[in-house]
Amino acid sequence: MQFGRKDVIGAACAVVSIGLVAWLAHESLASADCRDLLRWHDFASVEGDVADPELEALKSRLETGQGSEAEKACVGRVGLPF
Repeated sequence: MQFGRKDVIGAACAVVSIGLVAWLAHESLASADCRDLLRWHDFASVEGDVADPELEALKSRLETGQGSEAEKACVGRVGLPF
């Protein structure tokens, strides 16, 4: 069996498309992890002032840029959750 030019092009396209899907899935999971780390849904459910002291402390750290390296990276990736 011989592989022609079209076979090689088709295989290359398949590899590129699989790689693109894998990269997009990885980025999506990383964004979801960041939203969990930054407690995105907790901030979304709060209207007005934050009553939870732990959530208020996180908000203060994020606003002043004093969060952990992971929190800073996540703010850079998805932005502030409030």
